[in-house]
Amino acid sequence: MNNTIYGMIDDLYLLCVVIDLGSITAASTQLAVPTSTVSRRICELEAKLNARLLTKQGRNVIATDFGLTLYQDFQGLFNHLSDDLLTKKALHDDVQGRVKLVVPALFYRRIIREPLLHFLTRYPKVELELVLSEERIQPTLDTDLIITFNQNIDPNLIARPLIAAQYATFASPSFINENPDINDIKQLAKCKWIATSRDKIEFYQQHKKVAELTNLNLTVVNSIEAVIDFVSSGLGVASLPLHLTKNNPQLVRIMPHYHQPEKSGYLVYKERKYQSKATRILIELLIAEGSKLDVSIT
Repeated sequence: MNNTIYGMIDDLYLLCVVIDLGSITAASTQLAVPTSTVSRRICELEAKLNARLLTKQGRNVIATDFGLTLYQDFQGLFNHLSDDLLTKKALHDDVQGRVKLVVPALFYRRIIREPLLHFLTRYPKVELELVLSEERIQPTLDTDLIITFNQNIDPNLIARPLIAAQYATFASPSFINENPDINDIKQLAKCKWIATSRDKIEFYQQHKKVAELTNLNLTVVNSIEAVIDFVSSGLGVASLPLHLTKNNPQLVRIMPHYHQPEKSGYLVYKERKYQSKATRILIELLIAEGSKLDVSIT
């Protein structure tokens, strides 16, 4: 005899329904299963367990002592499973509608691509409008969700911290070979810099600011991905987020005892009363992904 429980779970569920209703015929009607099938499977279960599970009482059937023990052990479990599955089905069926998500292109590719694909697979009725943007996009009221590193956020919007990215200075191996003297801040000030803005470059040791650079020889692009590409190609140095530089042999950290201030990325959205269920679920998914990131400075 096969000693696994394969095939027995359905039979135990049939047994519980029969005991609940006191009739094989009633169980057959409720489950839309032929009476002969219910009877046969109960008999097969009795054979597997080597025990009688039901006995006749007039026109009805009642559980034997062993059958009652099985009923008491499994009926609550089946009820719980049924409720849980129905809840999940209702949630799945009810998650629909349109969601507009604006996210930096590299953040999408490096961090949320897989979770977002999983979300869309799980909730196929959701219509996603995904807009890949630059990092410092200004959040507006006409978008459901925005991931941005822009600090100027409309007070009418909710901004939840998603990531506190640590920054440090990087260059390519070829650039370092051509500029072997870039071992202090004064030398860095003479280098070509690549950045997403013309903001000053600040240098910290631990939590103490020790220097800042302004009026640099600067190439400005509006994409952190392009900055990484330029630096990797040996075109200059840049202050880059650590979580985007890992496992890239073309990015070497310069003067690791210094770092730049962290920059916070936010998930920005409208008040809850304006959100669809799909939007709320996606918010929690994105917050969860942000919490997994390793952005430490060490």
